[in-house]
Amino acid sequence: MRMGLRMILNTPPFVATITDVSLGAHAVDSVVQEKPQVIIVDLELADADTLALIRELRSAAADSHILVLSGLNDEQLTRGALSAGAEGVVLTIQPPAVLFAAIDSLCGFALRPMDSRPAQVATGLNSDRPSARSNDRTRTGFVESLTSREREVIHSLAKGFKNKEIADRLCISQTTVRHHFTAIFSKLHVSTRQQLLITAHQQGLVEFGTG
Repeated sequence: MRMGLRMILNTPPFVATITDVSLGAHAVDSVVQEKPQVIIVDLELADADTLALIRELRSAAADSHILVLSGLNDEQLTRGALSAGAEGVVLTIQPPAVLFAAIDSLCGFALRPMDSRPAQVATGLNSDRPSARSNDRTRTGFVESLTSREREVIHSLAKGFKNKEIADRLCISQTTVRHHFTAIFSKLHVSTRQQLLITAHQQGLVEFGTG
């Protein structure tokens, strides 16, 4: 996995430095020493408590962005990672362009093929840039466009309810639930429920417990 990431991240010119490290205390010591702008953590690392590792990294590297790689069926683990301090999630089945876009989104850096400003990656870039503030204002506008019922649907999804359970809980039909999800996906510019949960968490619509 680390070799594959190194090959992918060596492709675009916006990456200046890539450091891959093993698990445990060495990983924490490394980020303290290197001060990377983005830390990428694979949630499916063998023999590792990845949530505890993310909490340690968050504490040790407050200025770094933490991005996690998640399997398609790791929704519960993804929620735990976000609660532990991760700021973004990329599915392992998605193409490299999605990883680049996630780094861009976290750091507010305009990734251009001939950009002369390199970044330090295991990892990426400065978050306090005009493009980041502009993106935040745009996302806030999307969130504000949600209706109260759409917010209830999102809260129900965050609690783990399926369509039928959401319908019963809100006293509406399953067809109406599906229509609400279609509208929510459109407003928040997401295409899956996992992406919706990630965005909802990032925008403060829902909170995930650590338990």
